[in-house]
Amino acid sequence: MHAPAFLRAVLSAALLASLTTGCTRTPDAPAPADAVLANSTSTVTARADDAVFQAVALDIAQLDPTTAKRYGLDTQTPGALLLVTLRDAAGNGLPPDDLVLTATANTLTDTPRALGLHHLQVDGLNDYVGVFAAQPPAQVQFHITAVRHGQRATLETGVSLYPR
Repeated sequence: MHAPAFLRAVLSAALLASLTTGCTRTPDAPAPADAVLANSTSTVTARADDAVFQAVALDIAQLDPTTAKRYGLDTQTPGALLLVTLRDAAGNGLPPDDLVLTATANTLTDTPRALGLHHLQVDGLNDYVGVFAAQPPAQVQFHITAVRHGQRATLETGVSLYPR
């Protein structure tokens, strides 16, 4: 399943540049987003107030190697990537305002634990990313709670990690 066009555009523009601390973006254009998102397992959507939240889970090992290298990710390091986007119904950027976003992650055999999410603002769009370390084979599950202007939304998504 492929993510919506606005999500692919945001991810290709700068998402991976901010995934790791101390990572710097190069002036080169990133690899096509279709290559990055080709193996996403699910995109889920929820609403809170005037906001639409979407979450996509990806296997880090399935990222395009050139893109991953450019942004300081090692596709040999096993784990899952979570991307949460904040948009209006038409796909336009929204300010986070009083947004409170929390996430947990776990494999089927582990207890859920807090997942740190990093805020990215690219071309006026607000995105949040987190990386969860897990050894394949594994099924990683994410649970996201978003509260904005007092309205609450929850999202659940996951990704299967396979041995290479």
